[in-house]
Amino acid sequence: MSATGENQDRKNIWRVVKVVPESHDTNSVYLEGLDEGFARRRAGQYASIRIMRPDGWSEPHPFTISAAPEDQLLRFTIKKAGKFTSAIPDLMPGAPVKCMGPLGVFCKDIDTRPSIVMIAGGVGITPFLSVLRHFRNIGATNKVTLFWSNKTMEDVFASDELAEMTTALNLQVVHCLSREDDVIHYVRQEYPKILLEAGRLSGDVLSRHGVTPEAAVYLCGPPPMMESALEELQALGVDPAFVEQEKFSW
Repeated sequence: MSATGENQDRKNIWRVVKVVPESHDTNSVYLEGLDEGFARRRAGQYASIRIMRPDGWSEPHPFTISAAPEDQLLRFTIKKAGKFTSAIPDLMPGAPVKCMGPLGVFCKDIDTRPSIVMIAGGVGITPFLSVLRHFRNIGATNKVTLFWSNKTMEDVFASDELAEMTTALNLQVVHCLSREDDVIHYVRQEYPKILLEAGRLSGDVLSRHGVTPEAAVYLCGPPPMMESALEELQALGVDPAFVEQEKFSW
C-alpha cells in the first residue's frame, strides 16, 4: 500500500465512544474521528461501515448517520437484524470502526421546502432524526409532519426527544402502531402535537393529518411499507415520481 493509501486508511478509522440502547432491539453507536468529508456532511446522508472481527475487517454495511451534521460525533442508530447488526451492542469504547462516506443524496434540498411530509417505517426514521436534529440546531421554521409506522410503542425510540422537538419546531408527529388496538393511554396531554393512530398507515390517516399534493414528501422504510405508502399517496393525488425515497446506492 502507498503512503497516500495508508494515510487515507487511517483517516477512515473512527473509534467507538459509547453504545447506547434506544429500544429492545435498537442501539446507537457514537464514533469520534477526524475526517473533513464527514464534517461537511448533510442531514440524511449515510456511510458504509466495517467493524473489526478476529479474522479482519467485516464486509461493509450502509447505515444512515442519525446525528445532525453539526454534531462532532458520528452516530448510527442500528436495529439488530442479523450477525453484523447484533454485534453492535458489544462494541467497546475505543474499538475501531472503518467509515466510508458520507454517501447519498436523500433529503438533499429539504431545508428549502416550506412544507414537508416525512414517512418512516421502523428504523427508517434515522435520516429524519438527522434532519430534525439539524432543524432544531438551526432554528428552522419549515412546517413538518412526521408519520412513523411501528408495530407497537415498544418499538418507538427517541420519543421524549421528538416530543420536545414539537415544542421547538413547527413539527407534528403521528405514530401509527399496527399492532396496538388502544393507543389512548399513550397520549401525553403536555404534547398536543404528538398524535397516535391504531393500525397501519393509510390514505385516510395521511389525509386527516393534512397531507396534500403540494407537500414535499420523503419516504424511508422497509420496501413493502414504502410500496404501500406510495399507493396511498397516489390515491391522494401525490405523484409517486416526486416522492423522495431512500435507496442506498453505491
